[in-house]
Amino acid sequence: MRRHQRLLNYTTFTLTLSYEIIGPILPVYIYSALGASESEVGILVSLAAVSSALSRIPASMLAVRRNALRILILGITLNTVALLGYAISTTSWMLGVFRVLQGVTFALNYTLTLSLASLIMAPEEARKSVANYTAYVALGLWTGPAIGVALSYLMDLRMLMASAALISLIAVFLGAAFAKTRPPLWEESYYSKITPSLIRDVLREPLLLPTLLYLLYSITIGGVFAYGPLKASIELGIPDHLILAIFTGYYLITYITRTILSRYVGRINVVRFLEISMASCAIGALIAGLAPNTPLFIIGLYLVAMAHGLTFPLTAAITAHVVRPNLRILGNSIYLTSWDIGNLFGPIIIALLLNAIPLSMAFASLCIYPVMAAVLASRLVRILST
Repeated sequence: MRRHQRLLNYTTFTLTLSYEIIGPILPVYIYSALGASESEVGILVSLAAVSSALSRIPASMLAVRRNALRILILGITLNTVALLGYAISTTSWMLGVFRVLQGVTFALNYTLTLSLASLIMAPEEARKSVANYTAYVALGLWTGPAIGVALSYLMDLRMLMASAALISLIAVFLGAAFAKTRPPLWEESYYSKITPSLIRDVLREPLLLPTLLYLLYSITIGGVFAYGPLKASIELGIPDHLILAIFTGYYLITYITRTILSRYVGRINVVRFLEISMASCAIGALIAGLAPNTPLFIIGLYLVAMAHGLTFPLTAAITAHVVRPNLRILGNSIYLTSWDIGNLFGPIIIALLLNAIPLSMAFASLCIYPVMAAVLASRLVRILST
C-alpha cells in the first residue's frame, strides 16, 4: 500500500472513530446531561441524517469548484468543531445546531474520501483501493462504539464528547499530511467549475442502477438498526449489555468481511458476489425478524452483517468503474445520498407498518428490498462490460 493511500485510509479510520465513539452514548447524553425529553432525543439524533441527505450533493459541488483536498481538511476541521460543540452545549437545542453541522461534515467527508480512494490510484487498481478504504471504515465502525462504551465508565459524558473532538483533531493532521503527498489525480478538470453541462453529464452516466441497488439495501439496513435493538429487547428480552455486545459483533463481521474482500476483489465476479450479498441480507432480515429466540436472531443479524461487509465496497467499486474521474465526486454524492435516504425511510416504513402488523412481521418485511435488488443486479453485467 502506497504512502498516500495509507494516509487516506488512516484519516478515514480516525474520522470514522470520532463519529462512532459517541454513537451509542449520544442519546443518553442528550437525555441525561442536557435534559431533553424522549421525543426530543429522537428528533435531535435524526438531524444529522437529514442534514447529510440535504447537503451531500451541494457539498460535492463545492468540492469540485474548489480544491478537493483543502475542502476535505475543512470538512474534518468542522467535524472537530461540531464534536467540541457537543461537549460545551448547555441546552439540547444548542447541541442540535452542532448536530446539523456534523451531518453536513459527514456528507462532505465521506463523499470526498470515497472519491479520492479511487482517484489516487491507477484505474486498474481503483477497485482494490476502494475495497481497502471500506475496510478502514468498517474498522472504525467496529472499534468506535466499543471504545465509547468503555470510556463512558472512566469519564463523564461531556469529557467523552471532548475526547471524540480530540480524535477528530488527529484526523485533521492526518488529512493535512495526506494532502501534502500531492496524490496524483487522473483528471485536472476534476477541479473545474460546476456548469449545467457537467451536471447533465453526471446524470447521463450509468449511475442509476448501482445507486438504486444501494438505496434498496440501505432501506433494510436503516430498519435493522432502528428496530433490531427494539426487537431484541421487547420480544426476546435480551439485556442491554448483551444487545451492545451483539451489535459490536455485527461490526466485527462487517470488518472481517471487507478485509477479506479487499484481498480478492480483483479476482471475483462483482455481480455474482453482489447477488450473494443481497441474498444474505434478505435471508438475514427474514430470520432475525421472525426469530423466536436469541440464537436465531443473532444468526439472522450476522447474515445482514455479511451483506453490510460486501455491499458498500462492491457498489462503490461499480460506481467508480462507470463514472468518469472528472465526474467522480458528483457521481459519488448521488450514489451516497441513497444511503442517507434509505436510512431515513427504513425506520419510517416499519413505523407505518406497526400500525397494522406486529414488530416481528414488520421487521421481517425488510427482506423485500434486498430481494428486489438481487433481481436488478443481473442488469449490471451489461453496464460493467462497456
